[in-house]
Amino acid sequence: MPGPDVSGPPPRLVLAVGERAGAAAAERCAARDRVRVVVSADDAATVLDAELPRLTTGWRIVGVGTTADAAAVRAAALARGALGEEVTVWPLDDSWRVRVHCGVCHHQGESRRDALAACPACGTALAVSDQESRVHGAVLGVPRA
Repeated sequence: MPGPDVSGPPPRLVLAVGERAGAAAAERCAARDRVRVVVSADDAATVLDAELPRLTTGWRIVGVGTTADAAAVRAAALARGALGEEVTVWPLDDSWRVRVHCGVCHHQGESRRDALAACPACGTALAVSDQESRVHGAVLGVPRA
């Protein structure tokens, strides 16, 4: 019985958010990688729920898309038990758009980096920090007095 294939890098489950990310992933991936294109980062959870039980030891997970979308894929993978070392992001840009985690009500919205924004759920004025949470896939929105 042959042993595991250890030639080359480990196989990857690549979650690409959007068609542009799907095309970029297809260019960078090997034949042994499994590429899944989703419409939005929120769809990554459904794909991960279906794919993770089928992966064996050694697989890696990659999120491809805007900075915010790739971070959201990473957060979804971590929430489902993946280890930080198993998850990589390939951001396609240095996007101005980031997900902001409200420090008051824990809702997530979008804003520009280094901006002031109102939380869409509780209305609190937030300063958008550069402190990124891998767990939440967002930067911290700090309440402004």
